[in-house]
Amino acid sequence: MAIHRRYALWPATGIPFPPVISRAVVLVLSSLALCTELRASEIQRGEYLTRAADCIGCHTSNPSRPFAGGYRVPTPFGDVYSTNITPDLETGIGRYSADEFVRAVKKGIRRDGADLYPAMPYDSFAAMSREDVLAIRAYILAQPPISQPRPRNILPFPFNQRWTVALWKLANLQTGSFTPDRSRTAAWNRGAYLVEVLGHCGACHTPRNATFGMDEDHKLAGGTAGIWHAFNITSDKIAGVGGWSNEELSRFLKTGAVPGKAYAGGPMAETVMNSLQHLSDDDIQAIVAYLRDVPTQPGDEKQPRFSWGNAAAAAADGDAGTEGMTQGSGTATGDDLYRSLCSTCHGANGGGSPDGYYPSLTRNSTPGAATPEDVVMTILEGVKAGDVAGRQSMAAFGGWLDNGQMAALANYVTARFGNPDLSVTAADVRQMRAGTTTSQTIMILAAQSLVAGAAVLMLGLLLLLARRLRRGATSARLMFAHRDRR
Repeated sequence: MAIHRRYALWPATGIPFPPVISRAVVLVLSSLALCTELRASEIQRGEYLTRAADCIGCHTSNPSRPFAGGYRVPTPFGDVYSTNITPDLETGIGRYSADEFVRAVKKGIRRDGADLYPAMPYDSFAAMSREDVLAIRAYILAQPPISQPRPRNILPFPFNQRWTVALWKLANLQTGSFTPDRSRTAAWNRGAYLVEVLGHCGACHTPRNATFGMDEDHKLAGGTAGIWHAFNITSDKIAGVGGWSNEELSRFLKTGAVPGKAYAGGPMAETVMNSLQHLSDDDIQAIVAYLRDVPTQPGDEKQPRFSWGNAAAAAADGDAGTEGMTQGSGTATGDDLYRSLCSTCHGANGGGSPDGYYPSLTRNSTPGAATPEDVVMTILEGVKAGDVAGRQSMAAFGGWLDNGQMAALANYVTARFGNPDLSVTAADVRQMRAGTTTSQTIMILAAQSLVAGAAVLMLGLLLLLARRLRRGATSARLMFAHRDRR
């Protein structure tokens, strides 16, 4: 009887029978597990996309504080420092809503409504899908918050005025997500998305137009990353990578090293280390497939960058009179400097080590380029290879050598192992140390003159308008005064 009473109470109280409760608990737990699994899957996908976009490369100044910002991004107009994108509430993005984060990535607008400087490549990210942006957000928000304020940007007038960014956006920012080309293969479309959008390759490898946006008429024909020159990566056989096999291109993207062709340095070496080495083989091959189809763009090169010099010839002419071409500071020749600083790793003949651990300087795109910036910057800043595929990093000599010695060593390397038409002076090196080149300085002065001229014109128009308004007001007062006298 007692048992009967206990069960009779269940309907009276409105509480389900125990088996129903059990099923409900199972459903709730299953839903929670599914949500957790979906969340973990989104975070994992976000990690891959974050790698592909190389977010850590620009948003990390101290490897022990990933994504905390403070990384110096040199631009033709000065230095911009990256923001903290950890979940920190005060100095990071912890207070950004999903919509605010998407707006920042795709439109370059901060949470407070201010425009972000286009050192962040949101002109490429603008075509990213909302789902990919939110997956990146999920991964970043899962990282530890780090409190680290962003250093103040170092920009001359008028580029330190954020209103100028609005003008740049008006001329260069295109909105709208990536639309696959249905006439192309899935691999081609994936490669296009990786190159044009997520990987933002054009930010460095495409030259800039008069408004400092990417020149789409010369897509991937070669550009700059700070002082570093980003090479032409179209399929032109002389200026680009038309002389590379697909396997060589894939290997370079994955490891940054292809003996007989090129060794990545500067920002490209860091991109391989932080981003490209982590991509799947299918994505690497998709990038190659797309690059092969980009319209070829010729350049000023006389022969392919990798075709200059060979170790045997360098060994034969090692004592054949390069001293006169490599004088720098007057205290040491390029030959002396090379023997004491470089030959232990790269060999007396520039052939590197047989296993490729130390790269050859002959048949190498850096000394064989049409411009000397990358040779100078490699000596100044070294190479951060991160031991990718066994590559050895190179020490920076910028703190050891004066400008004259730097010029002497760079001229010796290009004259003996690479393009003999290249040369730099101590003054050139001094500019590069300061983070600029002659052409960039001229470009800044031209832009400042243009803005100043526009400001003067605007002021003149305002003064003219004010003068006309005053005259109109005076005429109106005289008219009313005349009417009152009548």
